[in-house]
Amino acid sequence: MQRLSIRVNGIVQGVGFRPFVYMLAQQHHLSGRVQNTPDGVDIIVSGMNTDTFINDVKTKLPPLAKIEKMDIYALDSRAQIEEGFFIVETKSGSSSTKIPADVAICEACLDELFDPSSRYHLYPFISCTHCGPRYSIVENLPYDREQTTLSVFPLCEKCKADYKDPSNRRYHAESTACNACGPSISKDLPLVVKQIREGSTVALKGNGGFRFVLDAKNAAAILQLRSNKRRPDKPFALMVLNAKSAKQYVSMTDKEHEILTSRARPIVLMDKKKNHLPDAIAPSLNQLGIMLPQTPLDYLLFYYLLGKPQAKEWLDEENEVVLIVTSANLSGESIIAKNEKALKSLHSICDDIVTDTREIAMKSDDSVVMCLDNKMHFIRRSKAYAPNTIPLSESLSSVVALGAELKNTLCFIKGSEAYVSQYIGDMQSSANVDYFCEVFSHYQKLFGVKYEAVACDLHPDFFTTEFAENLNLPLYRVQHHQAHAFSVIAEHNVQGKTLAVILDGYGYDSDEIARGGELFICDTQSLNMQRIGEFLPMIYASGDKVQKEPWRMAISVCETFDMPVPAHLKAFKQADDYQKLLKVGTLNNLTTSAGRVFDGVSSLLDICHQNTYEAQAAMLLQAKASNYNDKVDGVKINSKNQLDCKALVERVCQLGKDNSHKASSIFHSGLSQGLVKWIKQSSEKYSVNQVVLNGGCFQNRLLLQLVCDQLKKTKIKVYLPNQLPFNDGGISLGQAWYAAKKYQRGELCV
Repeated sequence: MQRLSIRVNGIVQGVGFRPFVYMLAQQHHLSGRVQNTPDGVDIIVSGMNTDTFINDVKTKLPPLAKIEKMDIYALDSRAQIEEGFFIVETKSGSSSTKIPADVAICEACLDELFDPSSRYHLYPFISCTHCGPRYSIVENLPYDREQTTLSVFPLCEKCKADYKDPSNRRYHAESTACNACGPSISKDLPLVVKQIREGSTVALKGNGGFRFVLDAKNAAAILQLRSNKRRPDKPFALMVLNAKSAKQYVSMTDKEHEILTSRARPIVLMDKKKNHLPDAIAPSLNQLGIMLPQTPLDYLLFYYLLGKPQAKEWLDEENEVVLIVTSANLSGESIIAKNEKALKSLHSICDDIVTDTREIAMKSDDSVVMCLDNKMHFIRRSKAYAPNTIPLSESLSSVVALGAELKNTLCFIKGSEAYVSQYIGDMQSSANVDYFCEVFSHYQKLFGVKYEAVACDLHPDFFTTEFAENLNLPLYRVQHHQAHAFSVIAEHNVQGKTLAVILDGYGYDSDEIARGGELFICDTQSLNMQRIGEFLPMIYASGDKVQKEPWRMAISVCETFDMPVPAHLKAFKQADDYQKLLKVGTLNNLTTSAGRVFDGVSSLLDICHQNTYEAQAAMLLQAKASNYNDKVDGVKINSKNQLDCKALVERVCQLGKDNSHKASSIFHSGLSQGLVKWIKQSSEKYSVNQVVLNGGCFQNRLLLQLVCDQLKKTKIKVYLPNQLPFNDGGISLGQAWYAAKKYQRGELCV
């Protein structure tokens, strides 16, 4: 006879863990109790089969549960032993446990959703302990119904009976409800579907916020939404019912299929097939972003669009229904989650707004990912992944990092884990600043994070810098591209000395050069990071305009490399004035930005002259290219270890806009070969056999693939971000890790 005390930490609340433990205890004829506490789940067990019980707890977890730590202590077996096993009421207090991210509807709930005999038949808010909203409805921990936005919906007698039955999968399913007692939507779905069929755009509230939904085959509806939303070119995401339907429009690898059909249901970027969808979905791009239904409401849209099919086989059958599903927001702002704001702000963009009576505690955009070499990489890490933590190799001081000005995320370090927030957005919008403050407060409240120091970007004029200064804590200012490198080092626990190549659009440094193409050597022990190379600096003028108007960068490239300006660029009204400005030189700035090189080449090839969304010129340039494997000797490395692309750009321009496909292919191939040569030479010089690759330019899957393929032929180990984006959405982890290490050593920065 053994009597044990077990404390379990991890994702063990709100996932059916207690009834799972209860059923195991019954199965193994054990007595005792299980209880949610602020410090985890506490279990007391007494009996003869405790070893088998513990093994089953570890290996037979509910789908959403994750054990990160289990502490087991022997108790006095002579103490009075409970008769039977009980689930004890939750112990309140400041919580250090975790809450899972929102996940897609499970198979059992999907069966009930379309079962005419079920009381959940066609109910758009069906869920259980294995699926549904979590992070989006939790207002505080421990995770109990009264701490969620469902607290205002008292359970009916039938739901209450399920909720109290440990053998039911809805036992303490805090989001559970049915037609009789739960939330409702403001309009009947058959009427909503009728509007979509007729070409309307509907703002429909989901778990993470409102999303615009329309028929992806209706070109007129798409163009109208683009006009109303002031989004002329940025690609829209598509939703189809299943993977079979998706394969009509994209080529899909096994890994992409796995991610697309996962419970997280992110938007997956995949290569576009020739199809009959309007080009207006993703103008001139060679990839489409596709996702599958996540919520019961999503599935019900397809149910009505397909004419209310019988049985359940239709769920797995190929069909031609494809919807545009994109965040409902105002230009430059984050997704809208509140009914009042949606009704006030979205009426001029869409034809109808469908609200519901369930409040969203914390909004999130859909996550976006891509695949390379059978691994997933984030473009945007948000819904279904946040607030999942990123494990660190050691326990560190508690710090908060405030991220970047664009694609902002926050990061809190607590012990050996990093809590990286969902994607927040650009801090140039007052609405997004409010969202930032909301997430900042929510994380502290939800996870009991108390921090001793703060980290921010080196740029003195960012909102996040001012916010950090006002916290009156030890402050660590981390250069933008060094933070990119530290992020990957922290994620992969990179040891010793490593090279780091960061290709980005812009990063402030104290020398006031607009940086974005940098080669570092980093000692991960001392945290010393030294720039040992950069892209050859190019001149430019007009400040931030150059990022939005690639034609300016094209002329800057010509002036830097002493090349003639192509005729199609001289046609711009301001081209002569801009070129004269560059020649005068008094107002010129310097940039090493890889992003600006892509912009300039795209404009030189007459592909894109105005960026209506971030990296548009680079994305359109990539879309022209193919995997070109011939050797291109067009990049030189000068005596200052600067990457000089002059010969490559000259060759590309000689091919010209009439051969833009070949020119783009040669540019990508030549640049990748130059980068690999740069890395190899530095590897030999500094006796370092590992490299970190990060920065927004590496979201260019072709460039990344070419670089990685070539480095595989060397002995240099490559580290890429896997749990965070290449872009600025990942640098908060790097800031936090660096600051925590420094603070823990007593090395204060100002």
